[in-house]
Amino acid sequence: MNHAILYEDEHLVVVHHRAKGSPTLITFADLTFRPQGTRIWGEDLAAKLGLNAIGFIARRENWYPTASVAAAAPAVRAALRGPAVAYGYSMGGYAALKHAARLGAAFSFAVCPQSSIAPADVPWDTRFHRYYQPEQHPGMPVRAGEAGQFSVLLADPYMPEDRGHAERLVAQAGVNWLRTPFMDHASIWLLVESAFLAQVLQHIQARDLPGLTQLMRARRHTSPHWFRHAGNAAFRHGHVAMANRLWQRALELELPPIVLEQDIGHLLPQRMNALREAGRHEAARDLALQQAALRPGDFVSQSHAGHALLAMNDSEAAEEPFRAALALRQDVGHVYQGLSLVLANLGRLPEAVQLCRRGVTAVPGDLGLQMHYGHLLLNAAKVNEAEEQFRAVLEKEPASRQALLGLSHTLAARGDRTEAIEAARQVIAEGETDVGAFLWLGQLLLYVGEPAEAEPVFRDALAAAPELGAAHIGLARALERTGRLEEARRVAAEAARLLPQDEKVQAIASRLGPPQEVTAEAEAIQASPVRRWLHAFFSRDED
Repeated sequence: MNHAILYEDEHLVVVHHRAKGSPTLITFADLTFRPQGTRIWGEDLAAKLGLNAIGFIARRENWYPTASVAAAAPAVRAALRGPAVAYGYSMGGYAALKHAARLGAAFSFAVCPQSSIAPADVPWDTRFHRYYQPEQHPGMPVRAGEAGQFSVLLADPYMPEDRGHAERLVAQAGVNWLRTPFMDHASIWLLVESAFLAQVLQHIQARDLPGLTQLMRARRHTSPHWFRHAGNAAFRHGHVAMANRLWQRALELELPPIVLEQDIGHLLPQRMNALREAGRHEAARDLALQQAALRPGDFVSQSHAGHALLAMNDSEAAEEPFRAALALRQDVGHVYQGLSLVLANLGRLPEAVQLCRRGVTAVPGDLGLQMHYGHLLLNAAKVNEAEEQFRAVLEKEPASRQALLGLSHTLAARGDRTEAIEAARQVIAEGETDVGAFLWLGQLLLYVGEPAEAEPVFRDALAAAPELGAAHIGLARALERTGRLEEARRVAAEAARLLPQDEKVQAIASRLGPPQEVTAEAEAIQASPVRRWLHAFFSRDED
């Protein structure tokens, strides 16, 4: 391979992929691409087109500091073959415009570029403010003349941040804006085919803006990614049927189904959550049912609809999409989990247990499903079978906190409380423990008559989740059972004040009664042993 490093410093690396083709393509990698040997961003497309390519790769999110690019410029200029086009996406798009002329490129092509990331320049786009380093970017905005003799950018006019940058670049640097509606910050997907990119580069070198405009408009009819992103935009705005028609066209244009599955898997719960947060629960429910009805053969639509409806406690509506998902695929553990929860919620626990038994057989490597099955067995009073499942998981993952906690529950249900406590302690010892483990251990210790040991456990639970009523109740009970009734009353009274809607908290506060009023002097005496000693030392002796 005819590759060589032209320049490198603490901020970036510049790599040359020598080839005879023209123009020279100077690429600037995006935010996530990092140096790796002699790889460059866009190398596959450049290789397919036989282009001489020079790639800038940033070592971090630094927007290609001017001083480093200027230091690399002599070596870059020496490696140019014929005319040069600077090309980049997002962070790289900014650099392509900012540094084209500096590197000897007469042309620049930027996809979804920023005009600057300095907060003073673009206060309305906060996405990248944290990466701004003023000492690295004096005069950060792209100025007239820096982008070469002819420059073009792609950006979605309906995405506020990218539209704002495009408008600034047009006004301040004279860049030509080709609008890519509905593509969001992903217009780069329109350029993934080398033959199309070759046409774009030809029009750029010819400075043919009308031809470029016509080319990009025609691209919308042939790109699966335009239909994909247009569908995503339609879905985000609640046009579900339209979105599915656009997605279907994307699939017909050979969009990989996995890409659409990932999009739907992200968009459906996102849209439903937005509706629920707005108080539109019925609309959220209808959205899930509509998506499932529109794509009856799509596993992702069915499974995500089922999970979303289950999260809304609508088990009756969730059952059908879960069953449809299971009919489409029998090798996905979370569908068995979701459907079994639905069945259990509907009072059909034996059916739920039977379903999970099938799932554990069908998906033997899914430890999450196996632990879920163990809990279902425990709920069905099949203690020995539940223990088998949790111990089987622990054989494969000895440090599994969830399996240890499940085993602790199982041992307690069987009456082996000492072993249950030991297992719960082990869960907490593993670290990063869910507050539920602290609550469980504290309750076990109370049950076996060890309130003094339970007290610090409940205090840990409160530190992790001060809004949790059960932690306040547990601490109050532990204090009460160690004979510290007044402290218990204060804990319960404070909990009642913080959680006025928690009936159980209100009940224990009522049962214990209000705390006694303490005078300032008495409070000072009780505060600490040192303060009690000082009070006694300076008090007058009794006659």
